Amino acid sequence: MQFQPSPAAETAALSVRHTAGPLSAGRGSAKIIEFPRFAWGPPAPPPDQLAEPVSGRPRILDVPEVEPAAPALGGITIEAAEREDAEKRPGVDIPLHSAPLSSRLVAAVVDGLIITVASALFGFVFWKVAAIRPPLGQILGLAGGIPCVFWAAYQYLLVVHAASTPGLRVAGLEIARFDGTSTSRSLRRWRVAASYLSAVSAGMGYAWVFLDEDELCWHDRITHTYLAPKKRRAMERSQPN
Repeated sequence: MQFQPSPAAETAALSVRHTAGPLSAGRGSAKIIEFPRFAWGPPAPPPDQLAEPVSGRPRILDVPEVEPAAPALGGITIEAAEREDAEKRPGVDIPLHSAPLSSRLVAAVVDGLIITVASALFGFVFWKVAAIRPPLGQILGLAGGIPCVFWAAYQYLLVVHAASTPGLRVAGLEIARFDGTSTSRSLRRWRVAASYLSAVSAGMGYAWVFLDEDELCWHDRITHTYLAPKKRRAMERSQPN
């Protein structure tokens, strides 16, 4: 197989020969080879072409829709857990419609008058029977202690066993739970014991009514019971559940 040089290679060789002749004659043994320079550029478009040729690639709108891959684990999906709202508690999250202070004050005044009259009658009978006049200090001590003892017995006997007092009946009040249901005897017993605590603490348990948002005392909060108007309680009972 013989190799035939291309016409471009023959033209380059002839230009080298013609250039090497004069340079070798003028400078002796110096030989300089000059390679031809080719100017390269993109081919000019044909004169009848108005725009670039349209590409044969599919456009975005022409791409076919691809179905999403099936989920893992055979299509088993985990749904987000539903968060249940906590039940609102009466007296804590829901305000109570307790009896107004004026009604409770009327009940306290009526019960206080009964206790005062009973204490005075007891002192008078004791003075007549004993025929003794104790010193002034003892008289003052008895005058303060006897009503307290009568009040404790009065509250325990009537509130625990009768679920009411004359003062509560005059004011139209009754003892109820925070959820609106009636109280049991054991719960009323705990309420009376808690009322003793409110009284022994220098009356701070009763004074708490001015600071509480629902106007309740310590024994109300401790036993979750309160004094409610009978009319409101009757309306709550008449409403269907």
